[in-house]
Amino acid sequence: MLAIVGLLLVVLGIIVLIFGSTAPLLRLYFGDRSVISQLLWGTVIFAIGAVLLIFNAAYLM
Repeated sequence: MLAIVGLLLVVLGIIVLIFGSTAPLLRLYFGDRSVISQLLWGTVIFAIGAVLLIFNAAYLM
């Protein structure tokens, strides 16, 4: 279950990083039109998902 959540967060973080500056719904969701803010949030979401995936992989070994 932890791996699925981590994978979803990684995919969401990548979507925010790649499409954050062009997708209007993502821009409205983050409440401002700052690309820097979207890059920051995309990186944070991606990092949390990656940590969950690494934790899950280490726990299974």
